Amino acid sequence: SQSEGSEILLGPEVTCGPPEVTVSTPFALTIPHCAQVNSEHWNIHLKKQSKQGKWEEVMSVEEESTSCYCLLDPYACHILMDSFGTYALTGDPLSDCSVKELKVVVFGCMSCNSLDYALRVYCIDNTPCALQEVITDERQQGGKLLEEPKLLHFKGNTFSLQISVLDIPPFLWRIKPFTACQEVPFSRVWRSNRQPLHCAFSLERYTPATTQLSCKICVRQVKGHEQILQIQTSILENERETIPLFAHDDSNFPTQMGPQAFKIPHSIRQRICATFDTPSAKGKDWQMLAQKNSFNRNLSYFATQRSPSAVILDLWEARHQHDGNLDSLACALEEIGRTQPKISNLTETQLEESNFSYSRQNGL
Repeated sequence: SQSEGSEILLGPEVTCGPPEVTVSTPFALTIPHCAQVNSEHWNIHLKKQSKQGKWEEVMSVEEESTSCYCLLDPYACHILMDSFGTYALTGDPLSDCSVKELKVVVFGCMSCNSLDYALRVYCIDNTPCALQEVITDERQQGGKLLEEPKLLHFKGNTFSLQISVLDIPPFLWRIKPFTACQEVPFSRVWRSNRQPLHCAFSLERYTPATTQLSCKICVRQVKGHEQILQIQTSILENERETIPLFAHDDSNFPTQMGPQAFKIPHSIRQRICATFDTPSAKGKDWQMLAQKNSFNRNLSYFATQRSPSAVILDLWEARHQHDGNLDSLACALEEIGRTQPKISNLTETQLEESNFSYSRQNGL
């Protein structure tokens, strides 16, 4: 079982700033994480780095607080706060069933001796920055991605990870005896965020005429999950197919900058705030706006804001930066509007005029 004080870093350290600047309204910060979210298995905390470099607790993400708001999604935590600095998410595993999601990535490259071919297998936190770091390092070493990265669920059950190369074609290739399977201790994998974990395998072809390599790479946790990666590649530079790398990562984390990172047109935003910040006899106010957008907890945080609706919309923007379509917000507004003419007029006429992109064909 996990020992006490076994808190681990669940993603990158994120800095926003400059730290001495004060802001008058809260801003949204998104921090990616690799925990399989489950409150029975994890206690997740937001930490801030002090001027002395020590990590200090801001809050547990499940906490109710009027100084900070945390919205935990499967791949990221969206946080509303009002002071700049360096932040990170840490996790305290509460059981052996706590799971860290890892990406398994395989690169290959010829070594100086042209008969040898190196396979490097990485098991890294499932966050975009961890993957990007490995890709950058591999580019410098001349490594090529050999298979689409795969997800491995690594349990906090203290069992080690085994990485094996299987089904190497006999008479064409050989691997040094006793090196086909490597074992990595649990704690090295569990705390792998500080330094990407990788295992290297050295294969040798019998003759320069062999230009194709096919084999399997099996990555498995003892008493846990396993992934098999099927490698089929030409080891010659010009014959190799390129694996499209970011097809599956863009969906979670885009890198949009400037005004186009915001989805809600300014005029629409102003109208929504004007409508929902005013208390309504029928209760159709910012609280309803929050609940219809699935922000159901810690509503007291919004109550302390000058414009609760504006802050709710900021949180909506942070959560939907990856899909960029306004359907879910339009749906929420329509649901509220069905029983209140003033709002339904707003959603059906003014919002459409202002290029609010949703369609009636979607059943909205």
